[in-house]
Amino acid sequence: MSRYSLIRRRLAPVAFVIGMGVIIQQTCTKQQRFHATLVLDLGPLAATAVAVDAELVIGPESIGKFHAVALPGVHLKSPRFEIAMPAADGELHVDVDLGAEHRAVIRGIHADDGGTITVRAY
Repeated sequence: MSRYSLIRRRLAPVAFVIGMGVIIQQTCTKQQRFHATLVLDLGPLAATAVAVDAELVIGPESIGKFHAVALPGVHLKSPRFEIAMPAADGELHVDVDLGAEHRAVIRGIHADDGGTITVRAY
């Protein structure tokens, strides 16, 4: 057995394991998500709000859209949504339908994994 063959037999498996470890680590970090609960605080608009639409935007892409409708005789107090974000920071575009008019706001949000984010929507 030559010296080259001996080195190749011993180092090839080690290099393979290291390479697989790097690939696995990169794959796992790309799939990291921040899970949180999003609560929309409607404040004084809660009594007259008919519906609420919210869109979560991170960078140039829309991550999710949310919709809540008030049932007859029931007020929308604080609609709650579960979110999973690929990054901790984003923007929330909120549109509150008051029947005769719409109110739109844009709020920056920051998510901590497993936390609750309260966003003022008025």
